[in-house]
This record gives sequence, structure tokens and C-alpha cells, in this order.
Amino acid sequence: MESKKNLTHPTYQRLYDQSAEHLYATVAERVVAAVLHAWRDGRDAHLVITGGRTGLAMAQAIDLILFRATNQGDQGDQNDQEFFKKVQSSKLWIWMSDERFLPLDSEDRSDTHLIAAFTKSANRLHFERVETPAHLTLAEAASKYAAALDQQLGTRVRFDAVLLSLGEDGHIASLFPGHGEQLDSLAAAVAIDNSPKPPAPRVSMGISRLSTASAIYIFALGESKRVALSGLLAGAGAEPVNRLRQSSPDAQIYFVTDLKI
Repeated sequence: MESKKNLTHPTYQRLYDQSAEHLYATVAERVVAAVLHAWRDGRDAHLVITGGRTGLAMAQAIDLILFRATNQGDQGDQNDQEFFKKVQSSKLWIWMSDERFLPLDSEDRSDTHLIAAFTKSANRLHFERVETPAHLTLAEAASKYAAALDQQLGTRVRFDAVLLSLGEDGHIASLFPGHGEQLDSLAAAVAIDNSPKPPAPRVSMGISRLSTASAIYIFALGESKRVALSGLLAGAGAEPVNRLRQSSPDAQIYFVTDLKI
């Protein structure tokens, strides 16, 4: 595992390994450490997770590590035992970075697969789900998701970790280059009615909310991500990620990649 700052654009850091599996495990260990830190501070933890293959792999890795970390109380020392007793009611809130505007039971929704992936630590989790077309319009669903974010996190609580995936065109969540209205919005969640990737209607967290995080991990795995990642590491490239950086100058932003660049 190689971790280093990019000298050309020092506000980004890289986590590099040839093995995607090693990268998933490394980031999952960091996420669980952040969750346990929040619990030790006496508060719930909050995690943003992306969909797709990356989100699913991360959900499975976090599930296993979190289960192991919270089931050692009987075997640890007295401090460990007291900690595990103290945090029995602590929760990890799972927020979707973006969601397809589809029924809850749709196989094409991202959260359907992620919820199913948490088989060992489900009792510790709370999933906040985007509403469906059966109940609200797209704009209303985005507004309701934004309200939930604002209610639970307010203006001061930061996400303990944000997990995103870099698209070949440089998009993150469902925020695409050139979509000025959504990128400029200060809302916690925005309606996307013109996603280049079907289905077109989606709800995405806004840049201002995504950037409110202690650590942001952007996965760029596979040769198809080389052009987008190279541009960003050179200080140019995709607009959404650069907006994220500008919105949160103090956050640790990592590109997690299996590409030698």
C-alpha cells in the first residue's frame, strides 16, 4: 500500500495498491476506526456511501470489520468491556451519496443492494432512504432528503467519512460536469432530472453537504478512470471534484486507485 501527497496538487492525496481488494480493506479499516472514534465521543457516526460495485464491495468490507470490532468486549481488557457496554445504543447512519428515483424494491436502486450487504452488523445501522415516485415528485424527494440531512447533521456535524466513485467523465455521486445548476446549489440534496447515465431522474447530495466531512475517499479503479484521474492529479480535470475541494479546504481528500500515475 502506497500513500503519498501529489506534489503538483498537494490538497489531494493518493492511496495506491495494485489490488482493489487491499484498497477496499484499507479504507474499510479507516472508516470503522472513525466510527468507533465517534462512538467513544458519545455520538452516532455518519457515513456517506456510493452505489455500484465500489459501494457494494465497501459495504461488505465495513460490515465484517465493524462486526469484529464490536464483538470483542467479552475477550478484551476492562477498558474494552466498558467501551462496548457504553456504546450498545450507538448507531451508524448510512447515507446514500445519490440514489436512482425508483421504487424501494427495485433491483436498480443502489440502497437495495447495500442494505442486503450488511449481514453481520445490521442492528448497528440506520439507513436513510430516498423517497419513491409512488409518494413524491423528484423535487419533493430531493427536498425531503435534504431536510433529513439538515435535521440530523445541522450545520456543525461532519460526516465521519464519505465514500465516492469517480466516473470516466469525472462525475461523483450524480453530479456531472457541466451541470451548473446542481453544482452551484447550496442545498443538502438536489434533484437530477437529466443524468447522462440511465435512469435520468435521481436524487444526489449537493456539493456543500458532501464536502462537510472529516475524510473523503474517491475510488478510481480500473484503466477506464486513468484520463479523469490524471487530469485531477495534475490540478485540472473534472469540475465536480474540484468544486468539492474548494468547498472543503480542510477535509482530507484521498484518491483510492490501482493505477500507477
